[in-house]
Amino acid sequence: MSTNLSIPEDLIEFASVLRPLVAEGLANDFAGFVKAAWPVLHPGRRLIWSWHNDLLCEILMLVKQRKIRKMIANTPPRCLKTTMFTICFPCWVWLTEPSHAFLCASHSNSLSTDHSIARRRLISSAWYQSLWHDRFKLSPERNLTTQFANDYMGQMVATSTGSGAEGLGADTAILDDPMSSQQALSDSERCTNNRWVVNTLPQRLNDPATGAMIVIMQRLHEMDTTGFLLSEDPESWLHLVLRLVAEEDERWVFPISGRVVERKKGEVLQPTRFTPDVVAEKQRDRMVWAAQYQQRPAPLEGNMIKRSDASYFGGIDPKTGQPDERLPENFDLKLISVDCAFKDLATSDYTAILVIGVKGRKRFVLDVINEHLDATTTESKIRGLRDKHRPIGAVLVEDKANGPAVIERLKANIPGVVAINPKGGKVARMFAAAPEWQAGDWYVDRRAASTECLLEQLTMFPAGRHDDMVDAMTQAACWLASYQLPTVESHNAFTGEVSWSLNSGVWRTYD
Repeated sequence: MSTNLSIPEDLIEFASVLRPLVAEGLANDFAGFVKAAWPVLHPGRRLIWSWHNDLLCEILMLVKQRKIRKMIANTPPRCLKTTMFTICFPCWVWLTEPSHAFLCASHSNSLSTDHSIARRRLISSAWYQSLWHDRFKLSPERNLTTQFANDYMGQMVATSTGSGAEGLGADTAILDDPMSSQQALSDSERCTNNRWVVNTLPQRLNDPATGAMIVIMQRLHEMDTTGFLLSEDPESWLHLVLRLVAEEDERWVFPISGRVVERKKGEVLQPTRFTPDVVAEKQRDRMVWAAQYQQRPAPLEGNMIKRSDASYFGGIDPKTGQPDERLPENFDLKLISVDCAFKDLATSDYTAILVIGVKGRKRFVLDVINEHLDATTTESKIRGLRDKHRPIGAVLVEDKANGPAVIERLKANIPGVVAINPKGGKVARMFAAAPEWQAGDWYVDRRAASTECLLEQLTMFPAGRHDDMVDAMTQAACWLASYQLPTVESHNAFTGEVSWSLNSGVWRTYD
C-alpha cells in the first residue's frame, strides 16, 4: 500500500519566501555560513564551536572588507582552521564578490588539492545551489581539481609553497600550513619556503594596494613562516596567537560585535574535546606541545635540553643560597670547539668558539665567542683563547662547506687543530649530547654575559633561529665521547711544551 504525502501550499509558499532571506542572511554572516556548511563538508561529524571561532570569523569579515589586509593566526590543530579559512571563506566571498580571485597554498600539492576539491564540492552541493544558484555559475572551461573559475572570471587556484606561480593572479592569498614540521627543521627547506612567501607570493597579488594575505598555521620553528614574516615586517601583520591552554589571563575584544571574552590562566580552548587526559597525553611530547598547541616554537623550559638541566659554576644559587661548583684547580683536558662561518656579513651565520675544560665526566664551558667573523679574525680569536686558557689539548674545527683549505690554514698556524667530519645531522648529534646535560655534567659560568645566549640556543634547539653554539657544543661532546681522556705524558718546564697521550696518538700544546 502506498501513501501519497502532500505538502501544504502555504508551507511551500512560506519556504519560497524564507529561502532568499536565509540566503541573504548567511551571505553577510560568515560564522552562520560556516555552521550551516559544516554538515555538507563533514556529514555525520558533530560540530564543536568555540568563542575563538566567532573571533576568527569576525576578523575574516574585516579581511573581506579590506579593513585588514595582512593577518597571521596561530591556532592549535583540529580547531576548524582549514574549514573556516581555506574552504568556507573563499566560497562565502563569492556569494557577494564572484569576480574575486583566490590563491590557496599549503606545504604540499596533495594537501592543497584536497582543499580545492572540498571548495568545489561545497559550491556544487545541493545546499549551496538551493540558496545561491543565481549568484554565479562554475565555468566549464576551467574546472580542474587544482583550479576552477566562474562566469564572472573569479577563480580559485590551489598550489604549494615553493612551486611556480607564474601567470597566477589573486586578490586574496591564503597560506594554510605553508610549512611541514619536517621542512621547518631543515635549514635549506625552511629558507626556500620563506623566500617563496616573501618574494614570489606578493608578486601574484592583482592589486598590491588592496590585495590581502592570510597565514593560518601552528608554530613549528622560531623562523617558520610566522616567525620569518614577523621578523621582516612586524608592523604590517595582525598577529593572533591562540594557545590551547592559557599561560596567563587573557582578554579578547571582538572587532565587530564588541563581545569580550575573559580567559583565565590554565583554561583550555575547547574543554569538551581537549579533556584533562587528552591534554596530558599531548604534553608528553614537549616539543610538539609547545610549538603546535601553545604556539611557542620552544617550550618555556626548553626542548631537548631544559634550563634546569644546566649546572653552574662561579656564583651563588639564587634559590638555595648555596655556592656553585668550584672550578677544578687542574683539568684532565681543555679544548676549543669551533663552528665556523668565515663571513663577517650581518646576514651571515655566526662563528661560535667554545673553550671547554674536562674533569672526569664534568664539562665546564670556560669561554664563549659568538660573533660574525671572517677567517683571519677567527684565527686571531682562537689564538687569543689558547693564550688565555693554556694548555689547550685540541682545537676542533668542523670541516664543512668552506673546504679543507681553511682547515689546512688553521693547522699551519695553530697547533692541535683537528678537522671534524660530523656524523649524522644536527638533531642526531644533539640526541647524543643531551643526556650529558640531563645528567648535570655540563657547567656554565653563572656570571658570564654569554651564558644566557648559550642557554637560549640550547633550549630553543632545534626550533631556534641560530644554532652555532649548539653545533660547537655537540661537536665537542661527540668528540669527547669517541676518545679516552688524555693524560699528561711530559711537561718541559723550559719550553713550556706539554705532551698529552690520547688513545694511540699524542697531542702537543704550549703552556
